[in-house]
Amino acid sequence: MRSICKLAVLALVSTAALALAGNAFATQKLEVSQTSGSVTIKLSQAQTDAQPARITIYVPAGYQLNTSQTAGTVIGKTSGQVFARDLNIPLPLEGDVVVDSPSNHLADPCSPGAHQAVWILKLSVAGQTIQLPVYVDPTAGAEGALGSAKLVVCLGPSDVPSGTPGRSPNGAQLLDATFTVNGVLTPPAGATRWMAFTTPYSAGNGRPNAAGTVETRSFVGPGAVTLSSKIVSKKTKLVRLSGTVSQSGLDVAAKVRIFVNNKARFSTSSKANGEYAISLKNTSKKVRTTVFQARVTAAARDITASGCTNPTQAPIPCVSATAGGFSAVSRKVKVRL
Repeated sequence: MRSICKLAVLALVSTAALALAGNAFATQKLEVSQTSGSVTIKLSQAQTDAQPARITIYVPAGYQLNTSQTAGTVIGKTSGQVFARDLNIPLPLEGDVVVDSPSNHLADPCSPGAHQAVWILKLSVAGQTIQLPVYVDPTAGAEGALGSAKLVVCLGPSDVPSGTPGRSPNGAQLLDATFTVNGVLTPPAGATRWMAFTTPYSAGNGRPNAAGTVETRSFVGPGAVTLSSKIVSKKTKLVRLSGTVSQSGLDVAAKVRIFVNNKARFSTSSKANGEYAISLKNTSKKVRTTVFQARVTAAARDITASGCTNPTQAPIPCVSATAGGFSAVSRKVKVRL
């Protein structure tokens, strides 16, 4: 029995392992992280998945979108990995995110017409430079329920014969791609839910397979941890501390550190439903007032089981959901025993 600060842990009621919440990651995945000045978006899938023909990412309501940059302005960085079918090897890619004039893309097959902005992912891979446009537009009508703006990108088919018009260079198939933009998207103060819809190609013919479209989600924003106390026995000086860990309205399994008089002393874990509890005892003969506080730092994690319920556009399935990392501190609770 430990007696640090004359308190002893009697039981760890919450014994959930610090494993990722929810199911294992589905193949297609969307991960979003942010700071006050930048937003990072990562898309990934397995090599066995079909090449995406079109990806539409919806920016949640509440973000401020700044598209005032002039053409040629570098607004971020991009990186990732593709599998080159022609070479039968994975290849890294990297480059800048550069603003282009929307007037240069009025007739692009992926998204013809006028756009609020166009960002070019200038990618270098295997000695080649690929310029991949990202079309940026506000949503309108019924689409406004999905977000305030959308980012659209199209890729070339990877499994059609070499020389086929529009084929991706080296038969490159997307494995993962990450791009960060700075000074463009300002996050709101609260929690948000990003979503993306990915339409793959049909096998071998270079035609989009609308029936294979899937939804992915990423929950972003501050988390929270609560703390309450209950004196179990004044005679034995036993107190029970409990609370919940949550983010974006979803429960979180995470390690919870218990601070005693502003010093980290004990830890426990919240369960899949976000709840945790721990019992402590004052082993001193003296009555004393002790201040407790709970603190939690949660890593980015998979939350498909809880975050992918109720697909946004049924029958399109939601195949994965992620949540960004966060740190949170509870209120201080005073107990006299």
